Amino acid sequence: MLTVKKYKEKTYESIEFDIYTPINIEFGTWNISKEPTLYWRTGDFKKSLIEIGIGSDTGVLRSITLTLSENVLKTENNEHLVTNHVEVAEGTPVFWVDEYANETYIDEKGKLNVYIGKDNIYISFSESEIISLIKNNTILFSMDGNNQFCGILINGVGTNDKELLEKALSI
Repeated sequence: MLTVKKYKEKTYESIEFDIYTPINIEFGTWNISKEPTLYWRTGDFKKSLIEIGIGSDTGVLRSITLTLSENVLKTENNEHLVTNHVEVAEGTPVFWVDEYANETYIDEKGKLNVYIGKDNIYISFSESEIISLIKNNTILFSMDGNNQFCGILINGVGTNDKELLEKALSI
């Protein structure tokens, strides 16, 4: 699992919903020729896949791409997300990357769930209890007690984007 080392100041985020790439999120700006991107991927790699792009030296979050998921649930409440006793910090996560030196792709099989709420989307890739959150503008990153990255919550999702996501994920 990806482990959060620390968090840095909030950064610009760009969120796109598309029929072919259901969700693509980019954070800030970067120069790939100065620092390559490490891609951490999870899902079952057949019917579910999410890819997290990270600066290979700095551990700075660059992108999140949801490619596909068969476990998609519509929900009107958010009980699957967080409890009231969760610590929230403002910023963007920075991940430990030391153990992945000279790697381009890190693949870890896992269960990927997508919850489509009233005006948000939660993508979960860990069954662990959420202990803390890092909030970057409209996106919250959830972590467990070991600072392992558990999922992301996208707030303020409009009806058109939700409908496009549902169509892309065939629900």
